[in-house]
Amino acid sequence: MQKKLIALAIAGLSSAAFAQSNVTISGQMKVGFADVSAKGATVAGASLTSRARVEDNNSNIRFSGEENLGGGMAAFFQVESAIGTSDNIGTTGAQGAGATSTGIGTRNTAVGLKGGWGMALMGKWDAYYNSVAGVDGMGLADGHGLATSSLSILHTNGNGNGFGGRLNNVVAYATPNFSGFDALIAYSATIGANANEDTRANMAGKEKGWYFNPKYTNGPIHVFFAHLRANNVGAIPVTPAAGDSGVNVRANRLGAAYTFPMGLKIGLVWDKNKVEVADGNNVLAALGVAATGGNVGVHSRRERTAWALPIQYTTGAHKVNFTYAWAGNLKTNALGVNSTLGDSKARMWTLGYEYALSKRTSVAASYLAINNGQNGRYDGWHPSSSVSGSQAVAGALPYGADPRVLQFNVRHAF
Repeated sequence: MQKKLIALAIAGLSSAAFAQSNVTISGQMKVGFADVSAKGATVAGASLTSRARVEDNNSNIRFSGEENLGGGMAAFFQVESAIGTSDNIGTTGAQGAGATSTGIGTRNTAVGLKGGWGMALMGKWDAYYNSVAGVDGMGLADGHGLATSSLSILHTNGNGNGFGGRLNNVVAYATPNFSGFDALIAYSATIGANANEDTRANMAGKEKGWYFNPKYTNGPIHVFFAHLRANNVGAIPVTPAAGDSGVNVRANRLGAAYTFPMGLKIGLVWDKNKVEVADGNNVLAALGVAATGGNVGVHSRRERTAWALPIQYTTGAHKVNFTYAWAGNLKTNALGVNSTLGDSKARMWTLGYEYALSKRTSVAASYLAINNGQNGRYDGWHPSSSVSGSQAVAGALPYGADPRVLQFNVRHAF
């Protein structure tokens, strides 16, 4: 009986192997032990006291494969999922709240064709937020915790809004590489969860978004530009009322890095984002506007500019990272009145050391400090690693609180 079962299993594996010419399983486990706090909140008693936690930092598993179609063209697929030892909340669409990523295909997941003409895909794919990785890979492409990335300043505006994410319903095209230059252009039919919106008259506007990301890499030089444009994000398919028309997003990011022969890499990133929010009276009041019953459905604008200076030094198995980032005050426009949300700026610095035990395994230690103004609430950019532990990007951190994170990480790639 056992021999028959073994034979059936081998037959099943053989047929699966012939069905797909090559399937690759890859991914990483990256987990850290962290001490976190956020003291100095504007409101008395709202500070987050020091506490310890085990934190998942983007552990994931990926299944990918290709089939040669002849004539220099191939079909490909990728199914990537978040895994982890604690709540691993995925990066969702722009402005969207995070959701615990326990299902399959919660990360970059798509099917497509590629050849000498480039690559085309359809599915769920990254847009804007991680465009900085070639200039500042700290927390993204190494063993450090997610919060150490300059995205903790660049990704948000310090007022509960995140820019970019893993967009749903994407059609994308990536150009071939031309002497170091390539670009990605993507269209998202519905960024968030409202994939089947009502199309009758007087309903909320349809979600849609565009993403454009050209970059140039040649030897020690890396330069990139990223633009995100999205409309009606989170629109509700009912008769318009406060907030139903969703959020409009405009975001631009430009960065460059140079790596010297001795292993020193210096980068610079500029980021400017703008969000138009369909606000009810409560949100307008929070922006300092005298709200009345006639304000329902009014769009207020929030805009800010930020910079980051990431520095990295690599020698042998040792890597040292330092990043300084700054965000200016939030500029607002509500009911046609331009103003500035006073003392909503922030400063951030991180310091980290990583040691490679092998090509696939490393250990790291890092420290993050963010100093918020009285009306700022910048936090760890990713919902899984924010000090507040919120499922919305920087959504629950008290105004004026200053996040601190000391973390020890282990990473193993497979």
